[in-house]
Amino acid sequence: MKKFTWKVLGNGKNNLIILNGWGMNYKIWFFIIQELSSYFRLHLIDLPGIGINKNLNPTNMQKTIEILNFCMPKNSIYLGWSLGGLIATNFALLHPKKTLGLISVSSSPYFIKQKNWPGIEKRDLYHIYNNLLNQYQKTINNFLFFQTSQERKHLQDLKTLKTILSGENHIPNQTTLKKGLEILLSVDLRCTVSMIKVPFLRIYGTLDTLVPKKISSFMDLICPKSTSIIIEKAGHTPFISHKKEFCSILLEYFSKQI
Repeated sequence: MKKFTWKVLGNGKNNLIILNGWGMNYKIWFFIIQELSSYFRLHLIDLPGIGINKNLNPTNMQKTIEILNFCMPKNSIYLGWSLGGLIATNFALLHPKKTLGLISVSSSPYFIKQKNWPGIEKRDLYHIYNNLLNQYQKTINNFLFFQTSQERKHLQDLKTLKTILSGENHIPNQTTLKKGLEILLSVDLRCTVSMIKVPFLRIYGTLDTLVPKKISSFMDLICPKSTSIIIEKAGHTPFISHKKEFCSILLEYFSKQI
């Protein structure tokens, strides 16, 4: 039986569980790992079917949370980006006694655009899925380029990241991508997210085209005890384009909460 594995770094007293976005592996966090590992014990997660767990069968939301509940240490802070934010939020709802804090990055309790809810059009999500399926590396490279400002320092970072993320071993298969698509299309936590009791930090970017910054205002009403921060000129990947500011936000918030 193949075993679920993950990368552990750092010697901080608090565990920080880090969950990736759709079809991505933990190396997307390359630019902030060193900074955060000085303050936390990082648990860098590749979901089943991706990265170091590529040979495991991809799972739905329920099974993914069961795996995390079984494998991850108690009293951990959960940080999730995009799809990972949805998973982290659901985990905090289902296992509050095992969750020390929650950080949602460029994420939403429901990703699909509705009449009174900002989000992404279903057809656009299917378009991304088809592009990932047929031209994965090109799609990821284009995505990173358009979600990061084109200043010279960021272009060099993107060049570095493209090298790190390249290679056949990093490409998820069709089933893995489809499972991620199904979660994004179907999971709706809007009616339950207000029940989160742990410290809850939400981070957005003003230029994010996938999770519009308007989500922040809706969530302020739904979860008034949570903290919302919108990073100026950031897109869907603020931990890449604004890595120093991103780390400072996390460290300042949890220095007061824990």
